[in-house]
Amino acid sequence: MVQKMGLVSKGLISRYFAENQPEIRIENNISSLLHKNETPDDIKAKLLSDLIPKYQRAMQPPQPPKPLEIPPELLTEPELPLTNIPEVPSRISIMAKYIGYSITKTRKKYTFPILETLRDANYTFNDKNEFDFNGVTERNSHAVDLFSYMMKNDQRVLTPPTGFAKFYTALRHVNIPLEWIGNKRLREQLLLSDANPVFTKITPLSPEIKKCKVGLIKKNIL
Repeated sequence: MVQKMGLVSKGLISRYFAENQPEIRIENNISSLLHKNETPDDIKAKLLSDLIPKYQRAMQPPQPPKPLEIPPELLTEPELPLTNIPEVPSRISIMAKYIGYSITKTRKKYTFPILETLRDANYTFNDKNEFDFNGVTERNSHAVDLFSYMMKNDQRVLTPPTGFAKFYTALRHVNIPLEWIGNKRLREQLLLSDANPVFTKITPLSPEIKKCKVGLIKKNIL
């Protein structure tokens, strides 16, 4: 189907848009109102009081666009409350947890304070849980083995684990309370070494230990 299109001259289009501009339209209304003789003056005055302010506003240049302003509070990142930040467990806490699996429940509570006391005296464990004594690593030692021997009172286990000699020296240096230690033979050795430094490097099964132990029992020390 053929659509019929009407042609409109450019002059007519320009005139249409010119007459429909706000300021032109208001100006024509004011001029028409002033030339109407039949309109009473009081009504003309009222209509002009409405048209003149509109005409003045229409003749003013448009205001530049207001830039977008972002409130400062939206630009700053809110601080998260400290209570919502999950606490990262320390390496000592993790070590104490795994050491606790190898010892009795009654001795678990002493594991963490012993690790802290050793750390404060610069006795630490490396990433392989090997004992570091004065900056020297006791190779093939392991924290679980050392604490297991220290905490268990197993009469069948007579040979200390690798690195225990240095670990024992560290225990004496930091003065670990005897009641924290579960190995009865080790407690006796620590007590005897405090009473007589000669017994510092003697093993728990040495005859000297047994002889001194009998003497201390008679004195009601053990």
